Amino acid sequence: MVYRSLEQRAAQGYLDLFPQFIPDSQAPVSVSEQRAFYDLMERFYRLAYEEPQLFVPRLHEDSALPGLFSSASDPGREAQNHMKKFRKMLDSTVMQMYLCGAKKEYRLDRRQKAILARLGIEDYENLPAAWVWMAEKEHLERFQSPSRFAHCCFRADYTYTVEIYEKAFGNEAFHRLTGWMAEHGYRTFDIYDTTASGCKFALTYANPAWGKERPRGGFEYKIKHTGISLRYEPYCRDPWIFGVCIPGGMKPYLEHFQEMPAAVRDFVMSRVKRCDGCRYCVQTDKTGKRPLARIPVQYGGEEHALCPYYPGYRFWWTGIDEALADDIIGLLSFMDRFAGGGG
Repeated sequence: MVYRSLEQRAAQGYLDLFPQFIPDSQAPVSVSEQRAFYDLMERFYRLAYEEPQLFVPRLHEDSALPGLFSSASDPGREAQNHMKKFRKMLDSTVMQMYLCGAKKEYRLDRRQKAILARLGIEDYENLPAAWVWMAEKEHLERFQSPSRFAHCCFRADYTYTVEIYEKAFGNEAFHRLTGWMAEHGYRTFDIYDTTASGCKFALTYANPAWGKERPRGGFEYKIKHTGISLRYEPYCRDPWIFGVCIPGGMKPYLEHFQEMPAAVRDFVMSRVKRCDGCRYCVQTDKTGKRPLARIPVQYGGEEHALCPYYPGYRFWWTGIDEALADDIIGLLSFMDRFAGGGG
């Protein structure tokens, strides 16, 4: 897709992540009032796309990072900084809208007031009913987080991100993978503000057999459930990504490497990092005696030393085909043997 500016590229991300209208028929405000607020928020994001100059003093030539985990020296870093300023302005405006609706202290600057005026909002004491309802409900339930407000997630019992990510990834292979997870008890979760990510509205499929705690989101850090995590990285050229959620890192599974089906062993060996002696795993050892965390495995008639740390950095993709679906299903199935301390 061709963008007139990188700010327009950033605005497209908000439109891509804006869900379909699913109202709450049990809410104290009517479905039509919910629709009115939904339409207003959609017009807000559409305005950011069509007239991004309303949000920032200057627009910049379109650019993006070549991929997730790009190096700090990548030329796309400067573009990322400009995009962050645009997103900060847009997010700040939503936050002030939220605070205003929740009847908390808010501060709209001149630019933000002009933006709201374009949407027909100038009387801040007489806001649309669903705007006030969502803001007050969110303030009480989510401790001042505007995430559900920003995405018009009216129903607490509905996963709004499913349709969004199915549209992005939804080929037959993806549906086979998600179908397998559904058949095996995996649940879907809307995830807000994923750790170490620019994504504010992600989707996680998680197996509750690993614990009742709600997933944190992402596939890199503090993973406690098997599954997959899907998100939209706004600074990347290919922003739609997903990764396998591997609880506890690779250690418990590599220690049972020989018990893996042959296809799972092949998949793991194609992705997992070989120990290169970086010594990250012993950097806090003052004695100099702690052994490296590497785990030896036999594969292809040879011994390989594998790193068990942060597998999420290698088990992620921007698309899926039948072979990858088979590989992920095989890995999830093997890891689920360890749910609840089994093995």
